[in-house]
Amino acid sequence: MNQTPDAMFSVNRKNRPADELTLSNSTTLDETRKLVSGRDSVTIDCGVMEMDGLKLNDMMKTARAEGVTQFELINVCGQNIIGTGVPGRARISVYGLMGNHSAAFIDNIELNTYPTFFPNDVWCPGDAQVAIGNTSNPTQLNIGGSVDDLFTSYCPSGMFRVAGQGGNRCGLRAGAGIPHVWRKIDYSAFAGMTAAQINEDLLYKYQSRKAKLNKLGFQKFLLEFKRKAEDRQPPVIVFGRKVRDYFMEYAQGTYGVILNVYDVKSPAGYYICSGMTAGKAFIRGEINPEQLGVNVKFAVLTEIDRSFISNQINDFYNTFSGRITESYQHRLDTLLESYAKQPEKIIDGFVKIIPADLDD
Repeated sequence: MNQTPDAMFSVNRKNRPADELTLSNSTTLDETRKLVSGRDSVTIDCGVMEMDGLKLNDMMKTARAEGVTQFELINVCGQNIIGTGVPGRARISVYGLMGNHSAAFIDNIELNTYPTFFPNDVWCPGDAQVAIGNTSNPTQLNIGGSVDDLFTSYCPSGMFRVAGQGGNRCGLRAGAGIPHVWRKIDYSAFAGMTAAQINEDLLYKYQSRKAKLNKLGFQKFLLEFKRKAEDRQPPVIVFGRKVRDYFMEYAQGTYGVILNVYDVKSPAGYYICSGMTAGKAFIRGEINPEQLGVNVKFAVLTEIDRSFISNQINDFYNTFSGRITESYQHRLDTLLESYAKQPEKIIDGFVKIIPADLDD
């Protein structure tokens, strides 16, 4: 096997069932429905470039409707919309490169990407492309490589980790959602309605809510949601290496962390947290005032912040150790060893950024 010096490792697909069912591009949706019936897990071989993202997404939704909760996707090479719109609860393991707009609109799903070797011995990192996790609420979304622009944009909640680095506008407008409340909504009333009737009903509800808001005023209206909002879990977005410009732009309650495992001087670009209205960013490394976006400021770490950062370091290590390249593993081990010896020194290396009009 021809391996690059930075990829001298193998990724083990653990806990594979003895009667593993593998579907391919030649499997029709009708065949998928019959084959997966009564099964909890399925493997889908994307054939590197054979299967397109739409076919894969349709197969996953078909399998999920039949009760499948465990998906292993192998030989993945840029297929888009992977897992997008697939209802939870489910676990999705992606071996290869995950394409644009994947993992969007998911709820109660754990999704992991892993590096792999294709059948022709070409090594493929567990990267993901553009707009991953848009408006999503995963239990965990762990990217074993790097991501491009717009990672986790508009996500209402969830745990997001990226072993490598991120592009521009990662965490755009992330936060402010209350997914556990949405899950309790009873949709059965819409079952017998036509599309026109559903639109009319939703328009009536919207107009009633707007009228109530106008009558009470915004602040009194918000008090009705205070208890629900206080119980929400904000999104947490953790990067192992660095991120480009506009990190957490217009975020609305997100916690963002850049661990800077490779110890670069400044692991973030410009316009950091620009327009952020709520939330916090913790970045390990040197961040100059001119790198900050509008209406945000530096703040002092609290004991709660220190405990939070400590948890993120340990959880990140436990998530990615053993599934990254040798050089990265060495860097990650070094960071954890340094943290174990001098935890305060490592945590003191983080800068904290919050909205300018908030006290912390």
